[in-house]
Amino acid sequence: MNLIPFTELTTFSKVFAESGIFADVKNAAQALVKIQAGQEMGIPPFAAMSGVHLIQGKAIVGAGLLAARVQGSGKYKYRVTEHNDKVCSVTFYEGGETLGISTFTIEDAKRAGTKNVDKFPRNMLFARAMSNGVKWFTPDLFGGPVYVPGEIPDDDKFEDVPHTVVPDAPAESAQLSAPDPALSLAACRTVADLQEWRLKDGATMTPEIKALFMKRYNRFNGQETAQDFAKEAAQKEETI
Repeated sequence: MNLIPFTELTTFSKVFAESGIFADVKNAAQALVKIQAGQEMGIPPFAAMSGVHLIQGKAIVGAGLLAARVQGSGKYKYRVTEHNDKVCSVTFYEGGETLGISTFTIEDAKRAGTKNVDKFPRNMLFARAMSNGVKWFTPDLFGGPVYVPGEIPDDDKFEDVPHTVVPDAPAESAQLSAPDPALSLAACRTVADLQEWRLKDGATMTPEIKALFMKRYNRFNGQETAQDFAKEAAQKEETI
């Protein structure tokens, strides 16, 4: 896992907090904590901002993120072997060897007081089976226990159910805002991603964004190549 330098983390945190699109983040410090928590679990910045919540010092992570982290780990795999409105069973593997099976039933959910199990039984049963399995069989992936929405008290507002809320805007003042280039820059994971980003979103880079771009390019591709790229980019700008 490539760790993002702290200076880049603080830049991301400031941009994410000021974007106003994450309702549970009020300032850059809160954004930084979420991004750092995600980084320690191998989750990139934007996914951490969207899918990681901190309640009572515990990480609340969507079941989809947990599942993606397991499948993308290169070490573990899982397979859903039974899934309906009454039970969900998930089998975990390492190198082809079965580690164990995590099963969560509707009776388990009722005893635990699991929220939303009546509205979305399949979603919630899968979430709890995945959460338990990660704790039992793949704890090294996350550096400690993680929880899904509804698993600990006082996390009612974080439901692991996809939904979109579109507020009504006054007809006269409604405006379409351009996407913040720093948000798409944060999602770049390879040199090819960065080059594509520059063609699409890098036409009017501010000095701060340009510095962040070069730091990420340098980290992905090496100092010498990054300097050559910067020189080439500067020459192109001079000819415009």
